[in-house]
Amino acid sequence: MGQIHQFVGTRVVCVLVTATLLLTVAGLASSQTLTADAPWFGVPMPPALEPHAPPVILGTRGVVPAVVPLGDGEHPELTGASIRADLETIVRFSRTSRDRREIGAGQLWGRITGFRSGAETVAWAVREFRGAGIVDTRLQRFEQDADASFWLPLSWNVSLIADPAFGSGSADVALTTAMPLAPSQLPVGGVTAPLVHVGGSSAAELAQIVVDGAVAVQHVTPRAHTVFERNPTVPRARALFERGALAVINVVEHPGNVRARDFSNCGGPCFNLGGRDGLFLETVMDRASEAGVLDRMRVQLTLDVDSRSGLSGQNGVAIIPGTEQPEEMIIVNAHADAWFDGAGDNGDGLAVLVALAKHFAEPQDRPRRTFVFVVSAGHHSPGLHGPRNFVTMNPELAQRAVLALNIEHVAQRNLSLARSLAEDGYREFVADAGEAPVVAGVSNGAPFLEGLFATGVSRYGVNFVSGPSTMASGEGGGYRSLDVAIVTTMQAPPLYHTSGEVLEVISTPGLERMARFLTFFLTEIDRSTREALNP
Repeated sequence: MGQIHQFVGTRVVCVLVTATLLLTVAGLASSQTLTADAPWFGVPMPPALEPHAPPVILGTRGVVPAVVPLGDGEHPELTGASIRADLETIVRFSRTSRDRREIGAGQLWGRITGFRSGAETVAWAVREFRGAGIVDTRLQRFEQDADASFWLPLSWNVSLIADPAFGSGSADVALTTAMPLAPSQLPVGGVTAPLVHVGGSSAAELAQIVVDGAVAVQHVTPRAHTVFERNPTVPRARALFERGALAVINVVEHPGNVRARDFSNCGGPCFNLGGRDGLFLETVMDRASEAGVLDRMRVQLTLDVDSRSGLSGQNGVAIIPGTEQPEEMIIVNAHADAWFDGAGDNGDGLAVLVALAKHFAEPQDRPRRTFVFVVSAGHHSPGLHGPRNFVTMNPELAQRAVLALNIEHVAQRNLSLARSLAEDGYREFVADAGEAPVVAGVSNGAPFLEGLFATGVSRYGVNFVSGPSTMASGEGGGYRSLDVAIVTTMQAPPLYHTSGEVLEVISTPGLERMARFLTFFLTEIDRSTREALNP
């Protein structure tokens, strides 16, 4: 029996179960008897991908309500309902991208810089700024770097090939959550090859496993956000290709059955697979091994890709002149683009930014310093970096900056492992009454700024992690040339970069909590000295 490891981190409490134990639980908990007389040894079929459905249990209990501290004022533009209405509009741009098959067959969709969906999202935000009475608004177009190209998968398929030895009535099974990773390529007609399971593909495991001429299956158990799994997952995939693997399938133990776009440059054709698709694949491989027919397990991979260059992006900019110190500038940034519905990354951050712009546009709430709101493009599109282009295209603004604030995925609900198992034996995730933890990054570690985040917990109930960080995300990195404090608010939940990042997993009170805190935060730094911001 495998070991059970418990990790308590980023407030998502995950019981991580090794592949062996997971498969044992699956076999015992299934409502169907596993028998070679049924298709695929009687293993329950995985559910098909549901593009816009939450992959977790939400239940009927609500989220802890947002609190308006005494003296803050109601401010209707900061209410959760108002911000959520904007978030719904933002997500519709993604869903429209899928409906019109903006990329190939529509298996990949989102708000993508260089495409209509990305441009429409930014243009909508600028209209919102103008509607709020902000006079100085700009749509600033920029071109993709000449040496950059954007790898895009147009259509693909990952199917297990049936064999009579797997049970009467077995038919080929398409694993619908499969997601090819950049810059994978396959020959015309694809690849059909045997499967070899390599577990976690550690050095000790690989020393005893032959993958030459096969498709390797490695198991990945994220502790939260898959960014934390890029190293070791990518180096291990590269090691598999060095040992002769024809392709690699990463079984990513995400909640439910979702398509996940993360990891890249794996050294060869690489696909992610959702949790329940992965459970089916691994369980069937176990049953085939027990029946002595594992050598008959084969998979077919097909992939059609394109590489785009010469694309254009656009940033949306809104400038609210300061009433007392207009020569000093505070930048507030949120990126507009997203993979899939992108309600969390970064729909919620963009919706909060729009709410803040509406608030500070009110005559009674005008800032002392100049506030510049940037709806940045290109977060996911190579060679189209919004913040860097904002700095290049607006030197007269950039040189006056005293601080840059980046708002990036801030209101997803917190998820925990449920005690219940799904019909196929998969361990379910359930949302609780709060939001996933938020990292507060302060690039220069300024004590004054760190103190404001402590107040955010006590005054507004924002679930900031307890320790300081100097993290600045890819968006924040675009402002490093300004040599001022870069502040980042960012969650790291497990549904990041997945098709499961839908509206239902976003906390409406969480949107309000973050908007009210950031209103307080910006008001306080607007009143502070430059030395306090950049000691």
